[in-house]
Amino acid sequence: IAPQLRAGNLVILESTSPPGTTEHLGEYLDRLRPDLAAGPASGPDAGQRQIHLAHCPERVLPGRVMIELVTNDRIVGGLTPEASRRAKALYSTFCQGEILISNARTAEAAKLVENAYRDVNIAFANELSRVSAKLDVDVWELIELANHHPRVNILQPGPGVGGHCIAVDPWFMIAAAPEEALLMRQARNTNDAKPAWVVDQVSDAVGSNPAPTIAALGLAFKANIDDLRESPAVTIVRNMARELPHAQILAVDPHVDALPSALEGLPNLRLAGTDEALAAADVVLLLVDHDAFKALDGTALAGKKLVDTRGLWRKR
Repeated sequence: IAPQLRAGNLVILESTSPPGTTEHLGEYLDRLRPDLAAGPASGPDAGQRQIHLAHCPERVLPGRVMIELVTNDRIVGGLTPEASRRAKALYSTFCQGEILISNARTAEAAKLVENAYRDVNIAFANELSRVSAKLDVDVWELIELANHHPRVNILQPGPGVGGHCIAVDPWFMIAAAPEEALLMRQARNTNDAKPAWVVDQVSDAVGSNPAPTIAALGLAFKANIDDLRESPAVTIVRNMARELPHAQILAVDPHVDALPSALEGLPNLRLAGTDEALAAADVVLLLVDHDAFKALDGTALAGKKLVDTRGLWRKR
């Protein structure tokens, strides 16, 4: 875009970025702009030659992108008050949510903090699931009871954390302040360790079976989408295939038509339909709470060993 820029243009960075990136982008664009060949945008006439830069992080949920682009609140942080004003004016043409003004570094950090906050809270739930298993306590019932406290709202545990936001963004904050972001780092470690714990649960369920069949239900990183980015389900299925070479693993996902590259070349793993996988399975591992799995008839699970990472079947 640098060759097209002229004084007074507005450039907005929406990509999730470490604090300071918008400033760096502005310096980089200045070096590339042909209209600044005579020198950088500084000096007495700098105001006439400047472009306006701002950061406005996107906050959209996969599956609802076009809706949330319009309805969600937005944070706008310019490198200057004028850049903030112009960016707000632009977003006001289509955003129905509130548009909040800050500076660029704070706007960059806000998106990272939002996802780091969620990551830390998920880590507590995931750690609680491991503690509960050791204590022989139903973690789902435990959380349900604890959440009756008016100031407690524990999230639900799962097989890990996936997606290209929560599993990634906290690292930007950790890298920016490694000596201070200790809790965020531990949350990342806790959530990244959960897939290995799930594989251990499956191994215990397999027991001494010399040739078990395992139905792994779900590959996406969350329910009812086909997004496999940073999916803990993919990590779990891959590690199961490697650590349990005597097992036949049937991966099932109604939203996925082919195995991702991370799962290719494993001789004991293939994609299968739900009915086929359940009929053949000795162990059923639930990884993603797709609606299709919520609707399964309980008779399809009769006689199977269940490893339920989502609490969907605990009352069965």
